[in-house]
Amino acid sequence: MDIKEYLDDFKIKYFNNLKGLKEKNYNNAKADAVFAYYNINKFLDKDKKILEVGGGIHLFTNFLHQNYDITSIEPGGFTEATNDLRNQILLQNRLNVHTTTLENFKSNEKFDFIFSINVLEHTKDIEQHILSCINLLKDKNSLLFIQCPNYIFPFEPHFYKWFIPFCPNLTFKYLRKKNLIKELSKKNYENILKNLNFKCTYLNVKKMNLNLKFAHPLSSIFDRLDTDNVFRDRLFKNIIVKISYKIINYLKIKNLMIYIFPKLFCPYLILYIKKNT
Repeated sequence: MDIKEYLDDFKIKYFNNLKGLKEKNYNNAKADAVFAYYNINKFLDKDKKILEVGGGIHLFTNFLHQNYDITSIEPGGFTEATNDLRNQILLQNRLNVHTTTLENFKSNEKFDFIFSINVLEHTKDIEQHILSCINLLKDKNSLLFIQCPNYIFPFEPHFYKWFIPFCPNLTFKYLRKKNLIKELSKKNYENILKNLNFKCTYLNVKKMNLNLKFAHPLSSIFDRLDTDNVFRDRLFKNIIVKISYKIINYLKIKNLMIYIFPKLFCPYLILYIKKNT
């Protein structure tokens, strides 16, 4: 079954009466799951052992569980509404989920494929996090896939705000003080900002001695903006992003942007990493 159909059916079957924040969280998680699947489906195989680092509320885990041998790690710590939704989702299937951090995850198993989507920017030690993932790969043919923000590009996708390069914390404290981040409660804002690592950049990953390749993310970002209404609405909260995208569309220069825009300055990183030996 197609992932969109599965998640629509899953909602009707188990969560038909969602309202307010829980419905918004479900729809956001669904949009992210669909995008994640289209990015990694070519690496999936029924004979492979798969590890998901950062399962969120586990909508994507539920879908993959139907056909794949998947283990998921998620420490939790979300808002009350999101935690309630996650717990409800976990009740629907017997998933192999570990409510822990990667650093505290103990496993005697090794994995053929590990993916981590929008997690690296939440880690305190980026290099150690990547090395911990690599250590869980089975052999040199196994693969680690990472997608995350690239904070060389001065846009923060959790707040949908631009920030002054090299001064993100000061920027967001100022925006909060001026009440320009209205959609986040004070507690949630502080928790998110405290747990963001703005050293998550192309250059910091590039300098690590890793067997990695960078993919160009603009093609998938443009495709998602074209097809994903939830994602588009989230990003278009920022008027500069909205206007820029409309200009690019009007001038029909998407392919040119992909060709000339360096991966160094792209808003996202897409990494493929293998063991050195």
